[in-house]
Amino acid sequence: MQTKSSSSLAPLPFHLGIRKKEPSVTISRAYHEDISGNRVSLTLICETSGFYPEEISISWLKNNSPELKSSYNNGPVSGSGTFSAYSILKVEQSQGEGNYTCMVHHPAMEEPKSVVEKVSLGVSNCNRNPLEVSLLPPSLEDLYIAQNATISCLVSGMETPGSLEVSWNRGSGGPLAVVSREPVLQEDGTYSATSILRVCVEEWQDGEEFTCTVKHRDIPSAIVKTIRKSHMVSLQAPSVYISPPHAEELALRESATITCLASGFWPRDILVTWSQQARPVPQEAYTNIGPVREAGKEELYFIYSKLNVLASEWQRGDTYACMVGHEGLPMTFIHRSVDKSSGKPTAVNVSVILSDTDVSCY
Repeated sequence: MQTKSSSSLAPLPFHLGIRKKEPSVTISRAYHEDISGNRVSLTLICETSGFYPEEISISWLKNNSPELKSSYNNGPVSGSGTFSAYSILKVEQSQGEGNYTCMVHHPAMEEPKSVVEKVSLGVSNCNRNPLEVSLLPPSLEDLYIAQNATISCLVSGMETPGSLEVSWNRGSGGPLAVVSREPVLQEDGTYSATSILRVCVEEWQDGEEFTCTVKHRDIPSAIVKTIRKSHMVSLQAPSVYISPPHAEELALRESATITCLASGFWPRDILVTWSQQARPVPQEAYTNIGPVREAGKEELYFIYSKLNVLASEWQRGDTYACMVGHEGLPMTFIHRSVDKSSGKPTAVNVSVILSDTDVSCY
C-alpha cells in the first residue's frame, strides 16, 4: 500500500533546491506477552526517513511472499524539506516463525530497499538463547607475512542488528584503528557482525591487552571480552623436511607431488606456505594436514603439507620452497627449498627469512 497515492514514480523536478534523496529504512519491534511470559503477538514498525520527493511505497513480505495489504497499516507522509513515513505490521502467534521483509520503493532508488526481520514467537525475551561475542586473535598469516595484526570481535545470534554498539579499548590507551563490517543475515534468521581492530605486530607480540565491549537490546548488560597474546614458558621449534616428487609419479608426465613435514613443535600454532620460483603459491594448490599430536609425545605436534605441481615445471628446473612460521624459531621463519638438480632429500638448501618486526602499521 502506498502511503501517498501517485500515478507514477517518474523523476520529479527539483523543489526548493532539494535533490532526490533515498530513504533510510529501519525496523523496530514490540512484543505482547501473556501472564506466563509467552509472546502472543508482535508489532513490527518499518520507519523510513530523510527522503525526497514525498512519493513512497511501503509493503511487506513474509518468507519472500507478499503479505496482504489488509494485514498492515501505512501511516501518512510527513515533513517539509525531507519526508518520513512508517508502516505497521502485526504478527500473531498463530502465524509462526518467519522472516518479515519491509520493501520500500522510492523515485530516488533504481531498486527497492529492503530490511529483513526474523520473528519467533512463544518464548519470552529472557528465555531465548543470548547473543554470543567472540574475540579472534591475529592470524599467523597477518603476523608473519602481512605484518598487519588484526583482532576481530564477532557478534552472533542477534535477532536484529539495529541496536548493536561495539567499542574497543587498549591497555596502552593509544589510538584505535577500527573497521566495522555490515551485519550479515545467517541461515537461521539471526544476524552476525564483525568489528576489526588493527594493531601493530610488535604491540600484539609484547602482550598488550585489547578489550571489545558489546551493547545490544537483546542483552541486559554489556558483554566485555579481553584478549592478549599468551606467552609460553617453553617453546619447541619445528624440524622441517622437504621431499621431491617420486620418480614413478614423474614418469606419468602429468602432475607431481612435493611434500613438507614439520614435526616436534610446541605450541600447536604454525604457518606452512609454499613458493614457486620465489613467488607465493595459492592456497588451493596445496593441502595442509594437521597440526596433530605426535604419538607418545603429548606436548608436541606435527603438520604435513602436500603441494601439487606440473611435472613439466619440475622437469624444467623450477625451485619450490616450503616456508614454516612458528614462534619457537629464532627468526620466525624457516625456508627449505628443492628443485630437480638438488632433488635428493639430503641435498636440500636451507636458509632463514628474517621477519621484519620493526614495520609500523600506522
